[in-house]
Amino acid sequence: MAAPVWAGNPLAGVNHALLNGDDPAAWRALADSWPNLSSQAQREAWLQALESLSREHCGKDAPLSLPAWLPELTLELAQRDMPLARNYRVVLSGRGALLDARLQDGAGRDLLRGGLLEQEEGQRFRLESADLSQPLAAGVYRLQLNAAGRQWQAELALPEVANLSWLSRSPLAVASLPAARPACARPWLEQSLLRRDDYSFVWWRRRELGQALNWPPRQGELWQSVALVRAEARGQLVLRVVHRQSGPR
Repeated sequence: MAAPVWAGNPLAGVNHALLNGDDPAAWRALADSWPNLSSQAQREAWLQALESLSREHCGKDAPLSLPAWLPELTLELAQRDMPLARNYRVVLSGRGALLDARLQDGAGRDLLRGGLLEQEEGQRFRLESADLSQPLAAGVYRLQLNAAGRQWQAELALPEVANLSWLSRSPLAVASLPAARPACARPWLEQSLLRRDDYSFVWWRRRELGQALNWPPRQGELWQSVALVRAEARGQLVLRVVHRQSGPR
């Protein structure tokens, strides 16, 4: 069934669903309305509706179910700050025999094009995009997955990831926290040490906010990285928004 057309106000369907307490319908209407937004005021109202829905149940009520051949799926939207540089990355990870994936924005640009796919005996996978110079804009993205002749796709309403300031570089510490969302897990920190030649992991730890950022003894030329992670959901898909500070140790 085609989505209803709300004359004059593309967000009327979202508001109608919210007033009726039908959050799954509100998520669907939010995705349907995005191509019809024609003003900055409408886009700001769309973002407010996205934040409201994300805050209420942390996105778990979005009508998105994963296929049986893909029981786990995580999408990470990350900003990485380094000395004199900043870039953005998209990481798709999960369990299943993934062969190919695309994440297309409204202009048809595939953010995962040219990314590196790593697999562990067909059980787990990780697909990391190339460095992206532009921030990740808010909007509706189409995620398409292929695995051994099987295909699956979903429309995802995603937040903006741009100029995050959750972490400071000097000192390397939490500078500000994302807005509180009681329905979501509290943000946390991830520490890691990486080889400087290929950025492979040497050491990793998860820390709760307030815990000391202790590091192991120095072992050669390594990069250190600290990430602040905010996790939410889009139905059965896990969505991570990450601010990462990286640099030579």
